Amino acid sequence: MCKFGLSIILLVAMAGCSRDAGTLANTDWSLLGNSPEMQHHSDLAEINAKTVGRLGLAWWTEMPSAYGLVGNPLVQDGIVFQGGPGGQVFANDVRTGKQLWTFNPYNVASSTSLVAYISHQFNRGIALWKDKVIIATGDCHLFALDQKTGSKRWQATACDAAQMYGITAAPRVGEGLVFTGNTCMDTGQSRGHVDAFDAETGAHRWRFYTVPGDPSTPQDNALHDKAAQTWGTAWYGKSHGCGSVWDAITYDPKLHQVYIGVAGPAPLDPSQRAADAGDELFTNSVVALDARTGAYKWHFKQVPHDGWNFDSSVGIMVADLPLAGQRQRTVISVPKNGFAYLLDAATGKFISGKNFVDVNWAKGLDANGRPVPDPAAMYWARPDKSAVVVPSGIGAHGWEALAFDPQGNLLYIPAMVMPEKFAVAPKGDLLGALLDFYYGSSGDPQWQSYGELVAWDPLSQSARWRVRAALPINGGLLHTSGGLVFQGMADGRLVAFDAATGHEAWSHQTGGAIRAAPSTVMVDGAQYIIVATGNGAASGTGSYVSRYNSTPESRTPPRLLAFRLGGASTYPPLAKVEPVAMPSVRRQDIALAKRGEALFEGYGCTACHGYRGAAVGGKVPNLNRIPPGSLDMFKAVVQRGALAGTGMPRFAELPDADAEALFAHVINEAWSAHEETRPH
Repeated sequence: MCKFGLSIILLVAMAGCSRDAGTLANTDWSLLGNSPEMQHHSDLAEINAKTVGRLGLAWWTEMPSAYGLVGNPLVQDGIVFQGGPGGQVFANDVRTGKQLWTFNPYNVASSTSLVAYISHQFNRGIALWKDKVIIATGDCHLFALDQKTGSKRWQATACDAAQMYGITAAPRVGEGLVFTGNTCMDTGQSRGHVDAFDAETGAHRWRFYTVPGDPSTPQDNALHDKAAQTWGTAWYGKSHGCGSVWDAITYDPKLHQVYIGVAGPAPLDPSQRAADAGDELFTNSVVALDARTGAYKWHFKQVPHDGWNFDSSVGIMVADLPLAGQRQRTVISVPKNGFAYLLDAATGKFISGKNFVDVNWAKGLDANGRPVPDPAAMYWARPDKSAVVVPSGIGAHGWEALAFDPQGNLLYIPAMVMPEKFAVAPKGDLLGALLDFYYGSSGDPQWQSYGELVAWDPLSQSARWRVRAALPINGGLLHTSGGLVFQGMADGRLVAFDAATGHEAWSHQTGGAIRAAPSTVMVDGAQYIIVATGNGAASGTGSYVSRYNSTPESRTPPRLLAFRLGGASTYPPLAKVEPVAMPSVRRQDIALAKRGEALFEGYGCTACHGYRGAAVGGKVPNLNRIPPGSLDMFKAVVQRGALAGTGMPRFAELPDADAEALFAHVINEAWSAHEETRPH
């Protein structure tokens, strides 16, 4: 039996010695990433390299949702809070997993835009503020709920859901405010902005527009007058900018700033925007704002003339790093484009940067951090109007959480390697480019898709170690003072890596794919690791590129799992995969179906129904398994809005010829899925 003083209890725990319950104080994980700086680090060390072999499942519970949840679980006062699509919130007891309450506000209104319809299918988390839970809905609302009961405390509107806006991200909090951005889904039909609301009352406090407004009317201020000059001649007739802040908002309590990551301009193909455009500010930039007022402080442009969807709206972290003999407040930015950047937090000045994976769109960064583009990747300027580009438009790093070791100054990146073929799209295409996300699975050894966990030294801009994963899109990260990095995998495993070497210290099949970042707390003297699993359908890429972020067996109902040393619960099962039934409609004309394939992407059908129509979960039907029974039935749903009340938007202006091509594509893909999955 251990009889040591309280001052060395943590050392005892690291050695695997038992201790009396309650000797260590309970902790919370009340902020995304466990800190305003979004470092996804915990000082807890009971679970460490020596003890992790005894890690087991304490409890698991199935969540009352149709979607595999992907948000970082938040924990406060003994309750685990999780958000889901449509503004759902779930509260569970941290000790037992027992459900305490749920909140589900409403179904999306039929008057909302296509972007709001799509956004209503996704949610990447929530925020906690004092005694409140705060969640955003796809159709632009914020709800604040009582943490104990789930009752509504206030409601606010953050954007216009009828005007090609939606919200899919978790709100952030700081300075007594709630910060939220929005998405335009790369349509180019709306003007991006970030808003701040009073966390106690929901009153609107400020708004910052990320792009200029209509140049035929006066701009909001001198800042946007200057920004408008960077968009080129007659730009507004081709794009309303977008510049969405669809995820990355990080609050800096020391400098009283918020750092926002702005997405790219639209349409995607630069040749469809102004020919003489400059930096098209503030797209593809990290922007610092005064957290209290929304006033502009500085910006750093990362991808001029973006044609690859290399958003900056992911991966912003704040850290104090040893530079020039002293600790310096820095912004670490790891956007989609494959480069990791170090910026001075006070000024935005470029300190250093380098690619953390192979890239071929740029040859490197110049002394000011500006990319040196490679003309071979500019598909819009090539004779065949196409190019294979690394990274893909989904990015070398997405919204999945980074993690940081504040003692070792080491950054951990969940990286994605997904070569993608870009091609110029026909006029009117929703995105403005044709994309082949699965080009890296074509069998060509030159182009391979896989995932990596990269331990990156931001001071030397070099990799300390790398670990490869079979599938490219895996979960977010958690670093602990126990010397471990936890990551959930696309195949359903939860893995603990040695933070110093990358060696696998422990892993177990959880029974469901993991996109969420794990959280960790101390409860009654035991350290818990908490993570959400399932089919990942609460994320846009859950269905869009399902072959890259889950396996058929790991597409399970959403679950919440808690692990601790000595946990002995039985793990939940993987999914039983049933063959796809034979469609009742005959195969359609091949040429017509091929045209329908391009339209399926162009009209944005893949955003909800996924590649080939094979949605993995949620309320969106898998069209391989439930294809339309006739062309007339298909037209009734798509053109006449027969299912508008259930969340399927009406495409009233869809021409009959396009409807017939889309129908042919859906039917033929259902036949292909049947033939691929039937027993042989």
